[in-house]
Amino acid sequence: MKKIIAVVIAVLLLTLPMSLSAFAAGEINESEKNILDELYEKVAINGKKFIVPTEYVVQAENYFKTVDIDPTQAAEIITYIDQGKEILINSDIKSTTNLKVLPVPDKQKLLDLGKKAVAVTGGTLVYDGSHVKITNSQAQLVFDSAPIIKQTGVEADFTAVIIAASAAAVLFGAAVVVAKKRGLFAK
Repeated sequence: MKKIIAVVIAVLLLTLPMSLSAFAAGEINESEKNILDELYEKVAINGKKFIVPTEYVVQAENYFKTVDIDPTQAAEIITYIDQGKEILINSDIKSTTNLKVLPVPDKQKLLDLGKKAVAVTGGTLVYDGSHVKITNSQAQLVFDSAPIIKQTGVEADFTAVIIAASAAAVLFGAAVVVAKKRGLFAK
């Protein structure tokens, strides 16, 4: 009986850690790092600096952890980013905090450049009039410019709890059987 209990405990100790989910993010390769560097670079507009909002660059970085962009793709994407910077530099806007004041033709050019850049990796960029959404080549949403609502708490995975409860029930049952066989229950 001791061997059975030892085996059950060993199985539990081996099974519990494997039942907990883990996520290992991919690495950012040199090509993807070059794109991120371009996105982090400030653009001078009428003597003021404009930068892409950090939360957008972070979303791009998270996406890059799921794909591998080669140097040719990166060079093409960087070309589109540089063309977009030129549009901003040559534009007549006075504000660097609100690009809504950008002339409609310039907005359209930026949108077209964005669509081309996203298409390099097989994705699609859609502008619905207020927000930009980007999907990857598998039609999964990878970017949304809508305000980010942060989820609090933890995702629940009860697999480990169920296994632990089942193991506790098995151990309790085994203890009752052993106690009964040894006559440890008083009448």
